[in-house]
Amino acid sequence: MRPPEDTARLSLLRSMLLHTLFLAAAIAVCYWLVAAGGGFAFVSLTVVGAVGLLLAWHVGQHLLDLRSPLAETEGIVLRKWKRADLIIAWDSFYIGIGRAIFRIAPEDWVLVDEGSYVKVVHFPRTLHVVSVHEVRRPPAPPVA
Repeated sequence: MRPPEDTARLSLLRSMLLHTLFLAAAIAVCYWLVAAGGGFAFVSLTVVGAVGLLLAWHVGQHLLDLRSPLAETEGIVLRKWKRADLIIAWDSFYIGIGRAIFRIAPEDWVLVDEGSYVKVVHFPRTLHVVSVHEVRRPPAPPVA
């Protein structure tokens, strides 16, 4: 069995390759629109170009995360929810800690409750989660 960090990096790499494929398709469509010219091609080119720029930024964030050390976020789980990503075919599980939202594995989601204090090990830019650990709360500061 692979260590969790290696599994997470492999998942991040797969995600980056999928987004790179979509970026290549957007670039091909832009090239085709420029070559075709005429009519309202500039509207289509603007829309596809904007999607391409967003995909390029997303691929860049994944690439930077592949080279980055892992980050840790600790805090109280403010919100916990799940939703279907592909209508009813694929459930995703989320927790909110401070202003960050993490998509976590179903096994971790079951173990975490709202109000619990957790440490999430993740990649810094994409917030791709490696592991979630419930930890003891630090002592409260003395009231003066």
